[in-house]
Amino acid sequence: MALGVVAVHLSLNIPAVETLVQTVVPIPNFSTGLRMVLFNLMAASSGVLALAVTSDPEKVARGARVLGLIAVVGSVVAMAIFVCAPTVPQAADGFEFDISFSHLPGYAEAGIAGALFPALLCPALMVMTSRAADVRSLTGWSLTLLSVGLASATAWAWIRLSYFVAVRYLSAPQLPVVFEVTRAVSAVGVLVIFVGMMLSPVVSRVRAQRILWAIGPLHRELVSRWPGVRRPSRRGSSTEERASDRVTELLDALSMEAQRAAQPNVYVAHSSEVAAAASDWLLHARPSPAFNSAGIRSAALEAELDRRWALTLARKYRDGQREVSA
Repeated sequence: MALGVVAVHLSLNIPAVETLVQTVVPIPNFSTGLRMVLFNLMAASSGVLALAVTSDPEKVARGARVLGLIAVVGSVVAMAIFVCAPTVPQAADGFEFDISFSHLPGYAEAGIAGALFPALLCPALMVMTSRAADVRSLTGWSLTLLSVGLASATAWAWIRLSYFVAVRYLSAPQLPVVFEVTRAVSAVGVLVIFVGMMLSPVVSRVRAQRILWAIGPLHRELVSRWPGVRRPSRRGSSTEERASDRVTELLDALSMEAQRAAQPNVYVAHSSEVAAAASDWLLHARPSPAFNSAGIRSAALEAELDRRWALTLARKYRDGQREVSA
C-alpha cells in the first residue's frame, strides 16, 4: 500500500495522467484534492513501516489502525472542505491551482486540513526512523533513506501549513515562490521515500536470485539423487522464500549423500576442504575422510549461515565441473 500510494503520487505529477484524472472525475481541480488524500495516506503508511521495524507486532497492528483512522478522517475532512468551496476555473495543473486559488476561502482551509496530519506525524517518524537506522545493514540503509524522505515531507507540510494560515488569517501577501519550493521539496521527499521503500525488497530479490543461479547445478545434481527432499514452495512465494527452500533441499540431500558415502565420523575438516571432498564425491565418486556427516555439520557451523555454506559447496562443485570439462 505504501509503495502504491507513492507510485500514484509520482504518476499524478505526469501531465497526461493528471489530465486523465480530471477527465474521468467531473470535479474542477480534483487532482489537487486527491493530492491531499495521497499525502495523508503516505504519512500513515510510512508510520506503519516505521513501526514495523521498531516495534513488536501487537504495537504495529494497533498503530496501523490508529494511523489509518486518522489518515482517513483527515482525508475526508480535507476533501469535503475542498469540494464544498466556491467553484473556481479548472487550472492546468496542481501547481497553477496553488498559485491562483489556494489562498481563497475554503481552499486555504482544505490545504490546512490536508497538511496538518503529515505536519504532526512526519517529524515523529523522522526521529523514530533515524534512531533505528544502522547503515551496517540493508534495513538500516532503507531507514536512513526513509528518514531523509520524511525530513523533506516534514518541510513540505510545515511550509504549506504556515503559508495557508498566514495568507488566510494573518493577511500575509501571496508568495508564489512558496509553491516552487514545496514542489521541489515534495519531489525530493517522494522519490527518496520510494527508493527507501524499494531498496530492501529489490536488493533481497537480487541476492536471492543470485543464490538460485549459483546453487542451481549442485542442487539439480543432489536432488536428482534424492528426490524425496523436495519441498515445493508455497504458491505465490517470493524469490527469497524460494531461495531458502532450495538451500534447505540442497543441504538435506547433501547429508543423505554423506551417509551413502559411509565414511567414519572421525575426521573433521575446514568447510572449504569438506566442500572440495563433497565435489570429488559427486563428480568422481572418490571417497574422502573429510566427506562425512560430522564434517558437514562442523562446516555448516563454521559457515554460520546456511546460504553461505551452500554457496561454498556450489563454488567448489562448479570448479570441479570446470576441471572435468578442461
